[in-house]
Amino acid sequence: MKKYKKKKKLLKRINLSDIIDAEIKSTSLRQGFSNKIISQLKSIRKFDENSHKDFTSIPFVTIDGENSKDFDDAVYCEVNDNNTRIMVAIADVSFFVEKNDPIDLEARKRGNSFYFPDRVIPMLPEKLSNDICSLIPRKIRACVICEIQIKGDKIEKYQFHRGKIKSVARLTYKEVDEIQSDKKSKYFDLVENLFHALDILVKFSEKRGKLKFNNQEYEVNFKNSEEFEFKKKPNYKSYRLIEELMVLANNVTANLLFSKGVKSAFRNHDRPKKEKVVELKKALIDRQIKNNRDFNTQSDFNFYLQNISSKDFNFLNDLMLRTQSKAYYDINNIGHFGLGLEYYTHFTSPIRRYSDLIVHRDLLEIIFSKNSNKNSKELMEYLTNQEKRGDDLERKVIERACSLYIKRKKIYYFNGIVDGIEDFGIFIKAIDLPFSGLARFRHISRAISKNSIQLGQQVNFKIIKNNINNGKILIGNVKIIGSNE
Repeated sequence: MKKYKKKKKLLKRINLSDIIDAEIKSTSLRQGFSNKIISQLKSIRKFDENSHKDFTSIPFVTIDGENSKDFDDAVYCEVNDNNTRIMVAIADVSFFVEKNDPIDLEARKRGNSFYFPDRVIPMLPEKLSNDICSLIPRKIRACVICEIQIKGDKIEKYQFHRGKIKSVARLTYKEVDEIQSDKKSKYFDLVENLFHALDILVKFSEKRGKLKFNNQEYEVNFKNSEEFEFKKKPNYKSYRLIEELMVLANNVTANLLFSKGVKSAFRNHDRPKKEKVVELKKALIDRQIKNNRDFNTQSDFNFYLQNISSKDFNFLNDLMLRTQSKAYYDINNIGHFGLGLEYYTHFTSPIRRYSDLIVHRDLLEIIFSKNSNKNSKELMEYLTNQEKRGDDLERKVIERACSLYIKRKKIYYFNGIVDGIEDFGIFIKAIDLPFSGLARFRHISRAISKNSIQLGQQVNFKIIKNNINNGKILIGNVKIIGSNE
């Protein structure tokens, strides 16, 4: 009887929060904050409004996801004939978190906030991230403001202010898209001006050759640890709006730091490595796609991204994305290949990224004290590794969550795309859910040979083994769509 009870206990129904707990534990993420740090929050520097220039009359708005609580950035745009004035206000975290104090040292160890479907492990204590620093509507908040003047199709000048703002609204991406077509909304003129800025910035991006990947992203609609579902992320125009505004602010910040010779936290992105380009060219040949590009420039990639047929698009879009190098932090600037920019850094998210906090300090030292902070290459490498750690953890959680979701819903049959071919089998990426599986050749119909399978082919398949403990999925009954095999 005892053995039976023990076995029954082991069969406890696992839920999504259990999975997240296990993955966090396996990577030894720092959670919670020590009594020393909590105690320090009581004596944190008080915001002296006289220390910051007054911009509270400007109707800034924040635009974020529906579940966001830490608002790093607020935006505003003013249009006057051929002149466009853009203002990006970023939370002045450096005013409250002093270098090398206990809160700063803890934030440096974490490197960034970690986001999960059911929780956030913040870089800063919630009193700071969700309250004191967060650009909450109708609350006066300290900011570092990047002001850019555009005349026609050129950036005429830019400057930075240490200012105070009072956001007039906390808008979501969905709301902003809806406001653009609702002239009765009290925020219509504000949003219309922002989209005017977007039109200009898109032209900037196209002119410099920014890579135009089109990835289908998924988000978890988390109701509770037992109830959740995967949803394809909507393609809101406001996503591009905020992306372009943040890229603009990051670019001019990096430009200024580089011009002053500051060894700051630059965000670098190398051009693709030669061996990756060779693999890409081979895949294009295998798919009988004419290949006469060297992939040394952004325009080479964009040529194919804009001219790929619909049947090849998803696969080749993903393949070209995987060809890209990984972005990283360094005290030396080499530019950002993917964005087509000569200078780039991260300035816009100091609540959730330590790299941005470093940039704020460097920027303010240069502007107001005429000094230059010293940063180490080792710290940049550490922050890059922490970012990768977060990405790997997010991927692992999604894999296991998807595995759990499939098992709960008892879904077995899917459509997918051949994503990789090895001697032992093929990897297939599902089309309607964010998971990939392995089909060993012994589990594939004998009518389908290795030589008849091509990268990018669309197939039907059945899940034959689903391991929630590691998110690994084995598949079989593979059939090429449109084939009689």
